[in-house]
Amino acid sequence: MKAIEISGIQEITLIDKDEPIISSPDDVLVKVKAVSICGTDVHTFQGEHPFVKPPVVVGHECCGEIVECGTGVTDFAAGDRVAIDPVFGCGSCRPCRTGRANACAEVKCRGVHVEGAMQDFFKIRACDVHKLPDSVEDLALGAVVEPLAIGAQACWRGSVGEDQVVLIFGAGPIGIAVMLNAHCLGARCILVDVKEDRLQRATELGALATFQANNPELKEKILDLTDGEGPHVTCDAVGHPVIFEQCIDLVAPTGTVILLGMDGSPNEVTELQIFRKEMTVVGSRMNSNMFPTILDRVARGQMQLEHMVSHRFAVDQATEAFKMAVEQPAGLLKAMIVF
Repeated sequence: MKAIEISGIQEITLIDKDEPIISSPDDVLVKVKAVSICGTDVHTFQGEHPFVKPPVVVGHECCGEIVECGTGVTDFAAGDRVAIDPVFGCGSCRPCRTGRANACAEVKCRGVHVEGAMQDFFKIRACDVHKLPDSVEDLALGAVVEPLAIGAQACWRGSVGEDQVVLIFGAGPIGIAVMLNAHCLGARCILVDVKEDRLQRATELGALATFQANNPELKEKILDLTDGEGPHVTCDAVGHPVIFEQCIDLVAPTGTVILLGMDGSPNEVTELQIFRKEMTVVGSRMNSNMFPTILDRVARGQMQLEHMVSHRFAVDQATEAFKMAVEQPAGLLKAMIVF
């Protein structure tokens, strides 16, 4: 079978490898239909990832059709169209026992810590696949259930609810995923970004308001939109110390700050700032069993998967797909490779 390998820095090779064989009764074999490109994949392609190094097959936003089931699989059958949840833990620690494998000390993500799905066939545990609703006619769209699940996780961690205002820094795929999930919960969203095309997309998808990140009146405008109190929830979907500081500064008293972006740099936030507003600060990492939530919202017509995809590429165009993801031209939200 064919697989897309990052074989070196900014180097893609289409390789031949053996097709996976089901060895566990609880596994399924999936014919991969599509894999979308995430920022983590881009970092690996650029040689910037701290521990994922070429040669490697990446891809964790994926979907396909089951072609074979292990003898112990009873909930699925060949022909089922599924989205694949890439996150799994050790299975025995407290987070794993309570359904929070994303917080396991040994957590793994397929396509990051272990081999990914950019290949013709992918073997995976049956417990990690989820049937797509019949209303999803385009199977390839199942690949974006994963980033939407990240948005659902953030909204759950931030207790986003009816009539709240949520301020989201970052209008890329993850920021948009947070917004789409917040809308399903009855919240209104303000988005901030440096790219005008992303802000325009957010507006088209129903944002309450959008602002350029360098707007000198950003704080005043956000306060005007929230009766002078600030948003109920602020979310850093970028991962930058200055944005974390803005989230702390702008959130309403007793509000919640969601840390969704990743950055290890020091910041200027003080304990006193958190204390005075009695705010809640939460981290949100990957997703914990949020695929059913997304697929239910899709089945109910509350969420459209196509809103997350802007560009599609064939397998033999993988290099072009990765280069586009690096260059981030105007109009790009998420690039997808279709098998």
